Order: sequence, then C-alpha cells, then structure tokens
Amino acid sequence: MQLSKILLFFCTAVFSVLSVSGQDLAYELPKQTKGVKQPVQSLNGEWQFQFDANSPWDLIQVPGEAVMQGYGIAHDKSFFYKRKFTLPNDFKGKKVVLRFDGVYSQATLSINGKVLRTHKGGFSRWETDITPYVSFDKPNEVFLEVQDKVDDISYASGYAHHPIGGILRDVTLFATAENSIHDFGITTDLDNDFKDALLKLSYEAEAAKGTTIHYALFDKNNKPVPNTAVQFAVNSGQNTNTFKITNPLKWDAEHPNLYRLEVRIRKDGKDTYSFHKAVGFRTVKIVADQMMVNGKPVKLRGANRHDVHPTLGRISTAYYDSLDVKLLKDAHINFIRTSHYPPSERFVELCNRYGIYVEVETSVCFVDTYRQKNYAPGATQDDPNHTAQYLSQCREMVNTFKSHPAVVIWSIGNESIYGSNFRKSWDYVKNADKTRPVIWSYPGSQKGDDKIYEILSMHYQDVNGNLTQYGKTTKGYEGHGIPALFDEWAHPACYTYQTLRDDPNIRAFWGISMDMMWGRLFPTKGGLGGAIWGYVDETFNVPAKLKKGTAFWNEFAKTAKPEGYQGHAVGYGEWGIVDVWRRPKPEFWSTKKAQSPVRILEEGKVIKNFNPNQEIQLPVYNRYDHTNLNELKLVYVYEGKKKTISLPNINPHEKGTFQLPAAAWKTGKSVLLSFVDAEGRAVDTYEYFLGERPINMPVATHQGALKLVENENMFLIKGDNFEIPVSKITGLIENAQSNGKVFIEKGPFLNIDVNLNHLTGAEVRKSASKFLIQDKDWKKTLVKCTLKNGNALISIEGTYLGLTVYFDMTINPTGELITNYRTTGEPNGYLREIGLKYYMPNDVDQLNWARDGYWNYYPEGEFAGNEGRTSLYETKQVAYGVKPVQPWDQDTRNYYYWSDKGARTEKPLTNKAKGMKENIYFYTLSGNNKPRLSVVASQADVACRIDRMEGNQVILYLNNKWDYPEIAWGNYCKTLEASPIHGEIKVVF
Repeated sequence: MQLSKILLFFCTAVFSVLSVSGQDLAYELPKQTKGVKQPVQSLNGEWQFQFDANSPWDLIQVPGEAVMQGYGIAHDKSFFYKRKFTLPNDFKGKKVVLRFDGVYSQATLSINGKVLRTHKGGFSRWETDITPYVSFDKPNEVFLEVQDKVDDISYASGYAHHPIGGILRDVTLFATAENSIHDFGITTDLDNDFKDALLKLSYEAEAAKGTTIHYALFDKNNKPVPNTAVQFAVNSGQNTNTFKITNPLKWDAEHPNLYRLEVRIRKDGKDTYSFHKAVGFRTVKIVADQMMVNGKPVKLRGANRHDVHPTLGRISTAYYDSLDVKLLKDAHINFIRTSHYPPSERFVELCNRYGIYVEVETSVCFVDTYRQKNYAPGATQDDPNHTAQYLSQCREMVNTFKSHPAVVIWSIGNESIYGSNFRKSWDYVKNADKTRPVIWSYPGSQKGDDKIYEILSMHYQDVNGNLTQYGKTTKGYEGHGIPALFDEWAHPACYTYQTLRDDPNIRAFWGISMDMMWGRLFPTKGGLGGAIWGYVDETFNVPAKLKKGTAFWNEFAKTAKPEGYQGHAVGYGEWGIVDVWRRPKPEFWSTKKAQSPVRILEEGKVIKNFNPNQEIQLPVYNRYDHTNLNELKLVYVYEGKKKTISLPNINPHEKGTFQLPAAAWKTGKSVLLSFVDAEGRAVDTYEYFLGERPINMPVATHQGALKLVENENMFLIKGDNFEIPVSKITGLIENAQSNGKVFIEKGPFLNIDVNLNHLTGAEVRKSASKFLIQDKDWKKTLVKCTLKNGNALISIEGTYLGLTVYFDMTINPTGELITNYRTTGEPNGYLREIGLKYYMPNDVDQLNWARDGYWNYYPEGEFAGNEGRTSLYETKQVAYGVKPVQPWDQDTRNYYYWSDKGARTEKPLTNKAKGMKENIYFYTLSGNNKPRLSVVASQADVACRIDRMEGNQVILYLNNKWDYPEIAWGNYCKTLEASPIHGEIKVVF
C-alpha cells in the first residue's frame, strides 16, 4: 500500500473515532424539530469577557475581536468568555447542539463547569453535542477559554498586524432530533448531454433503526418537481440516496437557478425534524487546460476577499456578507477566492443565490516562507504535531461547503512550501469530494511526487501573462497543460505611501493594468482567470485607547510611513477596490469596466464613419461564459429620446456586430448605449460622439494691447484687466492678477520626479532612490522681457543644483500664457512627473475639467471622469473609527496612511481634487465661482494635479510627461525615460 494511502487510512480512522465521540459531526440547522417551537437560537450579542484570570469580568460584543473592543490580548495567553443561557422546556428529549462558526485560534469549551473539548483553527465551524451537560431547571453557562496562538498555521494575526483573537463568527444553539443525521452532502451529476441529472444525497447516521428519510424538491416558484417526493430507509453508518431529475434548470454564475430540497427525518413513521438545502444542478470538470462548468469553458474574473468589519475587525456579519455580494456583482466579479481561510457559510449561500463562483481556501498561509516575520507558523509542512490541525480544518471546510453549487474549487493552502501535511490535505480532500478540482500555492515548491493540484496557481504575473515562480512558468497566461489561475493579480497600489498621499490617481491608473490583464487572458485557452488582490481594504481601526493591555503590536506593525504618520490603524494596507466601509474607490469602476462581459470593440469615444438616416454598425465581443448576447437588451438614448432594441444571436466567447436603427444622426451629437440584462440591471454603458467630440474649451477674452513697464526690480506686463509682474531678482512671475484676483502667486518652477534605480517594485514599502529638486534651490542666472509683434516674450534661465533650466514664455493680449521649457544636465531614469508647477492663491476652491479619459464612459461624479467638477475641500469628515458620511473621493483625511493629521496641512484637499487628471483638454481652477486659471491642451496631452503643502501653500502641477513606475506587482506602467526633458504648457487666465 502506498504511503499516501496509509496516511489517508490513518486520518480517516482518526476522524471516525472523533465522529463516534460526537466531537466532529456536522449537523444541519433544523427548519422544524417536532415539539419545539423555536429550534434555533442565536447566542450572538453581549457576553462577559475576562482579559486574564486576575481581571474583573466586562461586557464584550460577540462576534467581535477582543483587540477591536479595547483589549490588548497577548499571544499564547488565555482570555475568557462566558454567557448564561436558559433552555426552553420543549428542548427536553432532543439533542442540544452548540455551534461556533469561528473562534480564533484555539478554544476550550466548558458547559456548566465541565470541560468538553479543545478546538484549533479560527475560521471553521465546529459543533458540540452538549445534551448530557445541560440543565432545564436552572440557567446554564457556556465558558470559553481562548488563546491567540502565535504559531497558528493560518498566520491570521500576523496577516492583520495585530492579534485578532476572539469569537469572530456566529454562535448558535439548536435542538435537533435524537436520531439526527450528520455530514449531509449533495452532489448533482449531469449526463453526457448536460440535460438530465442524478441527485446524490449522502449522510451518516448512528442509531438508525426505524428511521426513514424523506425528500421533496421544489422549484424557484415553490412548486414541487415531479417524481421527487421519495423516501429511503436510514442505515447506521454511511448512507447514499440517489434519484433522477429530468432536465432541471442548470446553475451557473450567470444563471443561478436554485431548487429547494426539503429533507424530513422520521422515526417509526413519525416526523422528528426537517431541514432545507439549496440545490444547484451543475458539474465542474477539468478538461485538459480548461475548467468546464456544465460542459462550457469558464473564465474567472475574480477578487480575493477577507472578512473585515470596520469597527469589530476580522469578523463576519450578515450585513457585510450580503453587501459584499451585491458589490461584487455590480463590479462584474464572478469569482471569489476566500483568502486565506474559509468564509462564513452565509456568504456562500448568497453566492449560490446571486451567482458567484467560489474558491474556498483552508486556513494555512505562508508556511516556511520569508513572509513570516513576527509570528511563527514555522516549517509545519512536515511536522506531525500539526497534522491533526491541517486535516481537521480540511474536514470542517469540506463538510460545511460541499453541498454548495457556488463552490467550484478547494484550496489547501496559500503561498507555502510543500510538505507531507499538504500531501495529506490533498489526499483527504480528494477522498472526501471528487466533484471539484483542488488548487494550492506555491505549486512550484513541490518538486517530487504526484502533484497535489489540478489548477496551476500563479501570483503576480506581468500584464503579458509571463511569470516564473519557484520553477513554474507561464507565458501569455498559459502554462503546463492545466488551467492557469492567477488567483492573485492586479495588486492595487497600497504601499507607495508618498504617492498615495500626493496623488491618489495612481488608483485610477491601475485600471489600465486590469484592462490589459483581462483583455489578454480572456481569448487564451489555458488562462482560467485571475483574482484581484484584493476586494476590500485590509485596515483595522484599533481603538486609540485600550481598556486593558498594551498595543505591543505597534512596534512590528509599523510601515515605511514617516514616524509621525503611523497612527493607531494597523493592517497590510488599503489594497481594496472598496474600503472597509465598502465605499467604492476608483479601482471599483475600473474593475467593472475592465471585466465587463460585453465589450464594444469600437475604439475611442468617436464613431467616425456614419451616415445620416442609415444604420450604425458596431462590433461587439460577448465575454460571457453561459449567456447569449440575445438574452440582453440594448437601451440607447439619442437627442433625449430613449429606445430599446433586441440584440443578435452571438454565443459566449464570440464576436459579432449589432446595429443601431437608422436615425437623423448629426455630427457632434452623442449616443448613450446601455446593455441591460434580464433582471433589468445595466451591464455596461458606452457613450459615443458622432464624427467629433465637441469640447467647450476655455477662451481668453481680454482685449487691447500689452504694455511693458520696467523698474530696478521688476518687469511688469500690463494688459486689459490683468498684470503679470516678473521679478528680476528671482526670474519668476510673482502675484499675477486678472480681473483684480491673483491667478498665479509664483512660478514657473520645474517639476521633476525621476526614479533612478528601478522600474516597479522598489517602492512597495519605501520610496525609491529619486532625483528631486526643491524650489528653494532655484538660482536665476538670466531673465529678459521684451514686447514683439504685440506679445510679451520672457526668457528665464537658472539652475537647480547641477541642473540647468530654460523657460521661454509668451504672453498674448487676450490672456494666454504659453511656456516652453528644456533642461541640460538632467539625470536619466524612469520618470514619475516632468513639467511645471505654479504657486496658486489660497482662495481657489473649485476645479472642473474635460479630458480624454481611459474609459469610453464614466458615471457622473466619478473620481476621474471624462468631464468633472468638484470642490477642493469637504467639511463632512468624521473622527477616527467613525463611519464616513462622504464618498471616498471626498475624503480629506486618511487614518491609516497619515494618522489624523490630514495629508500634510490643516486644510487638506479631497482625494478627487488632488488626484491627477490625465490627458486633459482643459483644467480650470476657480475661486468664488469665478475662473482664475485654465490649463488648455487641444491634443489632450497634458496632465494636471493640485495639492496643498505644509504651510498651506496651494501648488498646481502641470505635466507633459507622467507615469507611475512605482505601481509594482507586475502592473502596467509606461516605462518612460526622463531624458530629454522638454515640453510646452498653455494656460488661459
């Protein structure tokens, strides 16, 4: 017998012993228990909490982390929970079970002073039959001793940068029948034509004499499915019941058709209890290098999801489980990897209902890798002392989720080095469930025996799909003859602290990476898909003042942020497309657009070829897996009139065309196109202009001739209601005014930011070595001002340390200022920004713009839309740890990145205002609703941003070249070299 089979036999025997003892059985929550009015009771809410054995008892919220409620628990030291509960009399004669959905990370359970068991593993469900130990004559007490183990194989506290110990999920008490079954599972086998199904129901039973099980299947309208009211005798031990279902509606993520299975258990002909299960008829198979759902290849457009509650920490609640599913569907995410532990069953039930594929991952992470820092799961992959926890977590995971159609992949560990405990995990999972493939990372660390994965997991390929990781390689998203799943990719920028403070537009720029990755993977055969890292921010608003203990974790949770900006919030960072409050960030819209299942292939924003009163043909790509395009409708709006048309027969993964009916099409008018699904949801929206896109560019309107006045210290250029002083001492414009208001306080300065030593990666934690200059280093060497052909010409030369800069400025009488610049002696490297900057007056308070944005269409008010308007400031800010009342893009403070200081000033700008606007046609700053200055670029080849600095100076940055080389993690950047440095900027005042 092979060693792996011997180990599997041993593990199965161990579980059999545990099952007989009643400690590791998985029960179904009863819908009805005979004679019991309310068989299921929640024990969530207030519990008593003891910080240590010498502390008084306090009150604490369950579920909820201890630390997040003010208790600085220490690792490997016990803290305690207790709660009284009274059993109703109708529980007598029933089996009373206590369920914990997750207690991190080791819990010892006592009932009425009797120690019953110790459970290891913080994210899997465990149940205990407490019938022999409870009383009906007096209140009962549940007592829990908990430790947050520093060597837990989940690494979950290390991951959160603080101890997450506590009761993290629901606590439930229920009464089921004495003859209850357990470990119930559903399998749906479809025939070769994927038409009819064999419904297979498995379970275990102990005292089965005289017990029967009765099934009835109901459709979504609660109508009985014919020939499904069947019954079977229940035998002791393992049972399997099967019956055929004729042509049921199939389940997939685009058609989440569910049936309801009613299960009743009888004893001697009398009902004892019943439960219900959702049934989705679907099969998952790996065929060569593709994953098939119901015989059709699927592409997984996914994200990684953590449990994060904004005030209670690493917990699961009904509100956030349901909100997450809604937001995921809104973002066109059809796949979730439950990193790096199983989710609540409630979350997966919602995925069943609304249609999201799920990879459920067991709680094993970073074993024997460099990522272990202040925690010590160590090299447990071959440690027999940890085998039981590896396997018990697998068993609890499979038992909880094996009946859910949404679950399509099992994961037996994240980013770990191979060892025998992973082999045993594979053996157990494949023996327990043969209907789903298994994935594991890092697969390249397994060098020898038969592989323990059926899907290749790869993390952070480049935008072309190329990666070598522990000897495994993908090229063009393909690899090794099995499906390649990049179940971590497209990592949003969250460690580039300086950039995030200065220019949150890096989050919108990230969308190019997402579009390139999905667009290039989708047509491949072996590229299964990818999962964004991640869905929700990984930050924890730890209370500023603890009730007990110390925030010892602050020492090792520190980041590369400046010392004065650490604050109380901890975690890995804001890597989500939504924040912890589930407010969408710029990455959310990019994800929705990049992964849209319907892609119009007409590039740009203008339909150039059209004829009035004729149809308009548009090419389209159906990027659904199971949905024909004709299942959608097209709603379009032209000249204020809305019309709806049907779409053609275009199969999934195929391209075709559709037609807009003939109309009196006019040059410069726009048509808004929305694809709407059968549920009435807008799938995607596009806006095209016919022939040309009209831009209402700001125009200079001053009149009359220019005058040049010169004195010992100043050139003064005077025009109609404006004057521009140029200092002979500094060579700079100082306090230029138009219509009685200052529109430039000082400038131009050169704006240059060049990374000298890297392209992507080095700024993951700290800033790269850069070439930067400071305004104070400017030394004027020459300034000249003349009038020629009615224009003022200003020539300025000077140096910043070893860099020489030449500015040639032209001012015309109407109110245009055009600046050409160049440098000599500049270093080369990968540029971040190159352009000009001006000091602006403090009373500018409004920004509006038009630009050639990356996406064809943005909703009104979007962070970086094709057109937009925003105030520079927002007063609706809230204190640390309090739910924001404003959208994310109106935040002016960030308690994770820069504590409670604001960005760097007492009056910081909003995210939306200071985020760079790329490819602008115009960028207008106003004060008191009056335009002060507009940057204009008819070719949309300039980018602008504004910021408020220390000392409250407002600065406008005007860039001819820009990039985000620090974005890292294989994401796209332009890879622009800095040298040569030159450009032109035009402003209107």
